[in-house]
Amino acid sequence: MYTWEMIEFIKRRNGYIGGDDLLKIISQEENPQIKVVRYNAGETDSKHGSYYIEAKKDSEEGIEKLWFEAMPYEEAKVKGLVKKK
Repeated sequence: MYTWEMIEFIKRRNGYIGGDDLLKIISQEENPQIKVVRYNAGETDSKHGSYYIEAKKDSEEGIEKLWFEAMPYEEAKVKGLVKKK
């Protein structure tokens, strides 16, 4: 996925990502331009954790900074975003 695709991927999900989508967006195998992935845990059960990604820009020098909120596993499972094993 190109960096511009990662930006659109996050936007289409309103910055709230979970399940297999979460694995896809933070995968450095699928997104080799990712330089940093950080997870900040939520402080309470009602406050979800968030991710911060730094990725190389596609057509110019520099870094694109991306943020999104992590969907809890159970919610992602209910929404059908987790593959069945």
